Amino acid sequence: MKNIFKVLLFCLTTIACQDVVNDGVLITESLPYDKAEYQKTIVGQLSGKYTLGNNTTIKSRWAKNEREVAKKYLKELINTLGIEAKEHNYTSPNPNPAIDLILDPFKGTNIYGKLPSTNNSSEYIILGGHYDSGKRNAPGAIDNATGIALIYSVVKELSKSNTRNKNIILVFFDQEEEELIGSKAFAKLLGKKQWDVHSIHCFDMVGWDADNDKAMEISSVTESLIATYKSVATQKGIPIKDIKINPVGYDNSSTDFDAFVPFGFNVIGAGECYYHRDSTPYKDSPDDTFDTVNFEYLFSCSNLIERIIKKIITE
Repeated sequence: MKNIFKVLLFCLTTIACQDVVNDGVLITESLPYDKAEYQKTIVGQLSGKYTLGNNTTIKSRWAKNEREVAKKYLKELINTLGIEAKEHNYTSPNPNPAIDLILDPFKGTNIYGKLPSTNNSSEYIILGGHYDSGKRNAPGAIDNATGIALIYSVVKELSKSNTRNKNIILVFFDQEEEELIGSKAFAKLLGKKQWDVHSIHCFDMVGWDADNDKAMEISSVTESLIATYKSVATQKGIPIKDIKINPVGYDNSSTDFDAFVPFGFNVIGAGECYYHRDSTPYKDSPDDTFDTVNFEYLFSCSNLIERIIKKIITE
């Protein structure tokens, strides 16, 4: 929130939203076996294209009650991988201390799970993306159901590997659209758990490719991560447009990647070419729908990231 008025508007609008029924199992049928098809199913279920098992739809993931449904869906989604889904419930103070006099601190829930290494490694790879959408009535198909679908598919495919020399954590962040509250809270959790984090990979908006070049945009403070992404992408003939980040005094709050930079993690953010002007024009709007997603691009990016993470965990 930039000021008190924005926070008040957010809370009042949330209260005004109608309750969303979230009883019952949301994923009642097995996801399709084919990767391209299950990615479409996930994006469609998260953005209101497809009805859930309890005959409701997730039309947006902005208000608290909407995110509650999304949270339940994501837990079921992780469970389909044979991975136990866990909740990271957090409380975050308001950015302006004066707001605490009239409003309670922010509360939210990150959803995560662990795909263990095959050799009892103590190292962790974190794959994360946010699950909230930017505005009321924004379906959030590209921003960021595509990121969720990518992470799910990467972990699903790597779960079949016989060699994983690092643990993989997949995490879906709450409240990215509210000053990165969820990812900042998760960064603090990593510090408390004292996990040996090799690197963090964040994915946000992976569904737009107007010029059809399949290029991905990456941002990182770590030269070795940039080099790995470029090396694998070159082998696949995929352009990489990189942005080298200077961590000194870094205070951006645009996407989850930004939350981990001040903590000193080896972190990289990847997605469609937002800063290179090939990105969805429908961000945070009712037009960010399933029908605007370039699923061929999502599939291409997912395959690239799968190869990159596989290279890292087999080192």
